[in-house]
Amino acid sequence: MPAAFHLPLGLPPLPPELAALTAPAAAVEENPNAIVRQGFRIGHMRLAVPFATASELTEMPNVYPLPRMPANLLGLVNLHGRIVPLFDLANLFETSHLPREKRMVLVFGHGNDAAGIVIDGLPRRLVFSPDDQILAPALPAGAVDAVIATYLQGKDAWFEFNYAQLLDHLVN
Repeated sequence: MPAAFHLPLGLPPLPPELAALTAPAAAVEENPNAIVRQGFRIGHMRLAVPFATASELTEMPNVYPLPRMPANLLGLVNLHGRIVPLFDLANLFETSHLPREKRMVLVFGHGNDAAGIVIDGLPRRLVFSPDDQILAPALPAGAVDAVIATYLQGKDAWFEFNYAQLLDHLVN
C-alpha cells in the first residue's frame, strides 16, 4: 500500500479580523462577566455593538441618493428586496474613511426598523471585562448623547452607542 502523500493547500492565513471571529469563545467561558461586542471602525473612530444589534454585513451595494436629505444620509439601498436607508457617520464623528480599507455596510435592526451604516473593513469580535469600562473622552457634539459605554483595550478606546438614538438624531 503506497504511503499517503499530503499536498499543502497553500492557503494564506486568515486576516486577524476573521481569525478573531472564528476563535473559540474561551474568554467568555472563563469569565461569565465578559462583555462581548462586535467592533468596527469608521475612519479612526472605533465602535462596538452587541452582536444581536447588528443584523447583516454586506459589501457596498448601489446607493440611490435622495434629494434634500441630510448629508449623513447617503440614500437608499436594496438589500434582498428590502429598501434600507444608508448612513455615513464619518462627518458626525469628525473623521474620514480610511483609504486602504474596503468599505462595507453594517445593518442594524430588522425588517422596517433596519438601517445601514458605512464602515471601514471587516468587524471583529471584542471581549471586554467590566474593569475595561472608562469614562468617555471628548466626542463630537452630535454623538455625545448616544454613548452607552466606552471600553479601553490596550491604548484604544471603543465606543458603544445607542444606534437607534444616533440614527434617529441624524434624520430629525
